[in-house]
Amino acid sequence: MSTRMFGVLTAQILGALMGCAIATGAWALYIEEFAIGNWSSATCDTNPADDRGAWPGMADAWYNQMGAFGHFKAGRWVDGFMTKQHECDPLYNASCLDYLSWSGYGYDWADAAIAAYHGTHVGSNYWAGLQRYPFSADGDCWVRAGNSGNTYFGDQWLKFFIASSCFSADASTIPNIRVAMAKPNSVLRSHQWDGFHGIMWISGSYNGNYQNTAWAGHFVPISTAWVTNHHIQGKFSCQWYDPFNWFGTCKDQCPVAYSIGVNGGDALNRLLNERYNFVQPNPGSNAGYAWMYYPGCKPEGSPPM
Repeated sequence: MSTRMFGVLTAQILGALMGCAIATGAWALYIEEFAIGNWSSATCDTNPADDRGAWPGMADAWYNQMGAFGHFKAGRWVDGFMTKQHECDPLYNASCLDYLSWSGYGYDWADAAIAAYHGTHVGSNYWAGLQRYPFSADGDCWVRAGNSGNTYFGDQWLKFFIASSCFSADASTIPNIRVAMAKPNSVLRSHQWDGFHGIMWISGSYNGNYQNTAWAGHFVPISTAWVTNHHIQGKFSCQWYDPFNWFGTCKDQCPVAYSIGVNGGDALNRLLNERYNFVQPNPGSNAGYAWMYYPGCKPEGSPPM
């Protein structure tokens, strides 16, 4: 197919182009939400300044709109006893329960999921998301994706994942996101990972961006729905003398959509075609990857893309 872009959207690819795969068509997806707005009443982070009460509402907007399209709302887990047990894979530790859906566990039990909590990136290796309580098996407060070795999405059901979290698709970690999307020796793999390069921003005024992602993702590629709805230019961390960004000191919010395939062309095809109601077969491998973003986007906390 031809590469159709919107505005200054660009897809970067690894590998050669190939023909389109045959999609499996539309079905109702199982969807889940994992969100934290309050850390300070738990133990991993007791600083009230780090609480973000508006964050669950942003995730709710995506979750509820997906439900309005007929997808099965399989679980909404907000605050509570949130640990990385719901995200880590039994290959990492036998106590990990990413394949179950009860009491807040089971990233990999859903077909599509959203997670919303503080994040960071560990070098160029992986994104980590802060939980409310440490995992009893290792005392760790962070979910760890990428090449951390404790997370593998998609070996059960998860196809589409949104990480509403800082650095969740940071350019520095792009080569390693695919590691978490393909468990060794599994024929099932995740399809798409949507996140942010650098710092992302939290406000109830952004609920509509998440709602629109769910809505538009049934009519245009999920990647396009994600990147176009969450790119915000020249609004954040402005210098005191430049509140209207006349001097270009303000920062952006930089969404990134990312997919895998047997090569770059396969990954690009998936990135530019899959919708919530048009799901392609499982990727044959994670050897190739493709990502979509706005070139020149300059977030807080990371270099411009």
